Amino acid sequence: MRTFRRGVAVVLVPALLLLTVGFALRWVDVATSEIAAVQAVVPITGGGIVLVTLLALVCGLRRVALVGAVPSVVAVVLAVSSFGLAATPTAGGAETVTVLSSNLEFGGGNAEDIVQGVRDRKADVVVLVELTPQAVTRLKAAGLDEALPYVVGTPEAGTTGAAIRSRWPLTLIDAGKGVGGSLFWEPYALVQRPGGAFRVKAIHTRQPIVSARGWHQDLDRIHDWQLAQPADQPLLLAGDFNASHSHPAFRTMLDGLTDAHRATGGGWVRTWPQGRRIPPFVQLDHVLGRGVTAVDAGVTAVGGSDHAAVWATLTLDVP
Repeated sequence: MRTFRRGVAVVLVPALLLLTVGFALRWVDVATSEIAAVQAVVPITGGGIVLVTLLALVCGLRRVALVGAVPSVVAVVLAVSSFGLAATPTAGGAETVTVLSSNLEFGGGNAEDIVQGVRDRKADVVVLVELTPQAVTRLKAAGLDEALPYVVGTPEAGTTGAAIRSRWPLTLIDAGKGVGGSLFWEPYALVQRPGGAFRVKAIHTRQPIVSARGWHQDLDRIHDWQLAQPADQPLLLAGDFNASHSHPAFRTMLDGLTDAHRATGGGWVRTWPQGRRIPPFVQLDHVLGRGVTAVDAGVTAVGGSDHAAVWATLTLDVP
């Protein structure tokens, strides 16, 4: 039995150390592609710590289990907090707005899936990134123009195009690309909803694996930008942030914003990667808001894209 315990310890101790270091990187705000990649799997490393600690306890390795107890508790607390408390719809039957956002991956996302998602969720606004001219043609053929006739944005070959679609008239505030801004089109528009106008910003940041410093700068830019927006109208940000709650820069960017999936008890939401050999493990796509109350949120599959679409239903705090 003693030999068995030693053999198990040889495996569990290094595993616990490695997992704990990876988990601790959640609090390290350094812009490197390696750290950003490890931070993306923090929910997995946290689960691994709990599993290793339980195995150590079952095998009678009390010292190892004691060492793993503290990070295990932290991992469990973070996991539970990700489920949040589901919001309760506002009394009096307040009107809601539903927003859907999808990264089309080089414009290859299935147009029928997008339109079906709009119909199923009764979406009022859609944010599309990596929108190409060919994708626009397919979306029109699938019926998106009839569902959401108003549009602002710039389709473009490759990954830089983006647009906002709406059932209500749109006024473009800023095309969202240029010096000091994003490398991608990130249109910003006023949605002229009859019950009260609100603002929507499409988001698409650089990938940390390609440019960690640029990705961090993008998140910092969005943070400063959203704090500078007027507070007299609700503000929504939706798109591909290429970041999750496990990235410190993303958590900083959330200052003053509501994450719809967290606010409605979404738990471990995973939007990427889709259609790959490995299952999805991280939420890169988000619907965030200020001056809103999230009522419901979820994800929907989009064939031909490596991202699932995200949607959220919200009430707006309109004066």
